[in-house]
Amino acid sequence: MFIYEPTPVEGFDLQVYRLKSERGIVGTPNPEMTTNIACFGDNNMASQHPDWVSMSKDGPSLRTNKKYNFRWDILCNSEKQMADYMLDLIEDTAEKTKGITLSSMHFADHGFCTCPRCKEAHAKSGLDWLEWRAQTVTDFIKSAKERVKNKPFYVGLLPDPVNSYERFGMDFDALAEYADAFIVPHWSKTYATPWYFESLSRAFKKLLKKPVFPGLYIRGPGDDPSELESHTQILKTACRIARTGVDGIIFLAANATFMKDFQKACVADVKLREDLEGYGGKPVLGLIDKWESILD
Repeated sequence: MFIYEPTPVEGFDLQVYRLKSERGIVGTPNPEMTTNIACFGDNNMASQHPDWVSMSKDGPSLRTNKKYNFRWDILCNSEKQMADYMLDLIEDTAEKTKGITLSSMHFADHGFCTCPRCKEAHAKSGLDWLEWRAQTVTDFIKSAKERVKNKPFYVGLLPDPVNSYERFGMDFDALAEYADAFIVPHWSKTYATPWYFESLSRAFKKLLKKPVFPGLYIRGPGDDPSELESHTQILKTACRIARTGVDGIIFLAANATFMKDFQKACVADVKLREDLEGYGGKPVLGLIDKWESILD
């Protein structure tokens, strides 16, 4: 599970606390949980250091940039003070918790970054533009892995199996040398078309050289429950994803109450569980059986 508060919920093999989201606010680590840290996505730091924001010919990587529709503000990967701050936070948190997952450690999107820092670093590298970007991201992940030491280390990707290299500077094969597993968020408020999420999972399972864990969205912070998917479609999608051979599924919720409500709804819906037999999602149905024994 993937949760925004440091509260474990029984019934999950991997419990991830989102210590630092892209809002930029850092919480208190829970030694009983794995920790997620958003790196260069950081609204708070962008407001404090606007000169650190990454740039493109089409403007900065801010939420106000309508060409890219960013969901958060993004800092330059070449800003050493930001990178050092993140690596120190990663190391300190790894010492206190069960493991680390990273997100937002890549370039903002295609065309980024063209600030003087990046232009200088690119010129010194001797690499072409795309190679330099990928090397920059890989080098950061390598440094993070060194700080994490022997703790489990999960790298978060964006759900683009085809263009991630050109858009974000993510070289899947290079990152696989340092990641114990990959987390690929399929966050959505609707799963009305499970086929798309199944196809994405199938593609990532084919491409990635380490275990892959797609993520499904239950209820995030501040969500209106009337705008969210029911447990019915989430479970159907989970079963469709499970049959692709992925190594696990992560469920996201804002807090323990929302997560437990989801567990209870799944357990109570006996008819749905019967209907899902034969979908090829036995691991998902087995998980619900586990929840049923816990809730009893």
